[in-house]
Amino acid sequence: MDAITHMFVGASVAQLPQQVKQSQSRVSLGWKSRALIGALSAIFPDIDYLLFFWNPLEFVAYWHRAETHSLLLAPLWAWILSKLLIRFYGWHHPPILLFQICLVGILSHTLIDSLTAFGTQWFAPLSDYRVNWDLLFVVDVYFTLMALITLILIVVLRNKTYRVYSFILPLCYLLLVLLFKQQAYLQLPSPEKKEGKSSSSRVLIPQPFSPLYWHVIEPTEQGINQAYLKLANDVIAVNVSELLGVDVYQNSYYLPPQLRWHMQSLKPKDIAMQRDVNLVWQHKKFSAFRDFAEYPVFYKYQKTSTKVCVWFSDLRYHWPNIIPSFRFGMCREKEHSWQLYRLKYFSDEQVKLIN
Repeated sequence: MDAITHMFVGASVAQLPQQVKQSQSRVSLGWKSRALIGALSAIFPDIDYLLFFWNPLEFVAYWHRAETHSLLLAPLWAWILSKLLIRFYGWHHPPILLFQICLVGILSHTLIDSLTAFGTQWFAPLSDYRVNWDLLFVVDVYFTLMALITLILIVVLRNKTYRVYSFILPLCYLLLVLLFKQQAYLQLPSPEKKEGKSSSSRVLIPQPFSPLYWHVIEPTEQGINQAYLKLANDVIAVNVSELLGVDVYQNSYYLPPQLRWHMQSLKPKDIAMQRDVNLVWQHKKFSAFRDFAEYPVFYKYQKTSTKVCVWFSDLRYHWPNIIPSFRFGMCREKEHSWQLYRLKYFSDEQVKLIN
């Protein structure tokens, strides 16, 4: 999820740890201090983004949302963060209280990130299995608003029981999204038989701007069937997408009876491209992308008089009229060997990676 949402949730859960006694007196810590520490703790796990600049492909494939997001290592990160706060910010309250606040903030980050399609490695470094519930897009304005209202209620309400009840609001929103998703599954029609027999269950991926929009992905023997579904029109989503410059966004989604299926695959239809595409996909240097992508598809083939490039992407990160996020490939200049490249976010600018 985005940093703002993490900070709101972290600031909220930071109000929960009980005050501790010290020298026969109860030490009080104001809500502002708790909110600040909780917000800082809640964004701490994303410190792994520093590794992105070392190797973006290895980062998304293996390092992001791994050890820094692990439930097993959360106490260690909370201890380190609390020690840093004591060392550099002159913390004068009981260390155990600071540790508890840091811990709940870090745990909130891990749990919220698990709601997205990317998922988190809860049990790293013992396991690289990613928990992903595919309920929220990485930026969900509705959920962020629920988190903000929850924080306000916790600050305003003095009764401890009522404070805990404040968390029902974002939980109810998640339940509503889950109901939307189940309803989408129930209303989902079958793709045409000519597209190939389904080899696994369908997957619904949350989309930007609205919980009413879903990306339907269905692997088949011939490739991957995909469609963009909407349960209903969302006026707010239309306004937000237009504000961000994403034109005709809603028109790319269809109600279940009018759903339009499209076939995607790892191989282009042009036979002349297939040799290079196969070489890149099977190349040993491209193994990290093969490990990363759950629904890999051929994205683009570029050829000039001096250079050939083959690009792939993951359907989890495809949206109508928006450039996909994770596009990696390999390029070769004349007689040189294939080299790893990526396309920058929201552009087609090529960036050479460490090979």
